[in-house]
Amino acid sequence: MIRDVRPIDCPSIYEKRETMNTFAPLASAALVASLAGAASANIVITEAYSNGNGNAANTYQADWFELTNTGTSAVNISGWTVDDNSNGTPTSARLALRSITTINPGESVIFIETNAAGTTDATVIAAFRNAWFGTNPAAWLQVGTYGGSGIGLGTGGDAVNIFESTTGPRVTGIAFGTATLGVTFDNAAGLGSTTLPLPSVSTLSSVGVNGARTSLLGNEVGSPGVIPTPGAVALLGLAGLAASRRRR
Repeated sequence: MIRDVRPIDCPSIYEKRETMNTFAPLASAALVASLAGAASANIVITEAYSNGNGNAANTYQADWFELTNTGTSAVNISGWTVDDNSNGTPTSARLALRSITTINPGESVIFIETNAAGTTDATVIAAFRNAWFGTNPAAWLQVGTYGGSGIGLGTGGDAVNIFESTTGPRVTGIAFGTATLGVTFDNAAGLGSTTLPLPSVSTLSSVGVNGARTSLLGNEVGSPGVIPTPGAVALLGLAGLAASRRRR
């Protein structure tokens, strides 16, 4: 007599296939989220300027900061937000990063403060480009914006926090102290943290160091759009940058 030796409740091949079909999308989504998180970890706030708004010598009258992709893959920043030293709390204080959706390997981009509606974006960006680059407006440099009542980089000390969304986790953040008129904070060292307290950047831009220069108008020192080389940011995706420049 041949006995049926199948285990009790042994799933059929069809049940197994159905189970695999159920979990496959979940596994795929988890993988995508993991890869996105790994890519966003390569984003560094490499420069910040909290003395632009209200500085009479500044023609574009706006604060700004720079993000650099230190990895070897492009990073999609669609939906990302920014906040100052209120550190994203409440989440309504976070403001959308506008106009830029992708940061290529080794690329540095600028986000400059405008009004909440974005109606001053074009004017402020044009003034910024003219102040720093004059008649050579650096067409290769991506300049995005942000704006709203929930933010304002203070000259007495503040912070820049970058988040994956209005409610998502912090990508990176830095703090800084009292600003020096006409000089940006230089974070070529690659400081940043996903948790509080944020590391404090105290290094000021100096002409000839990490690509810093005097603006074309002659009243500011910084390195907008220039990729720094020392410290942690030295290990940029150089191959990706070279490829990006060849495409231009």
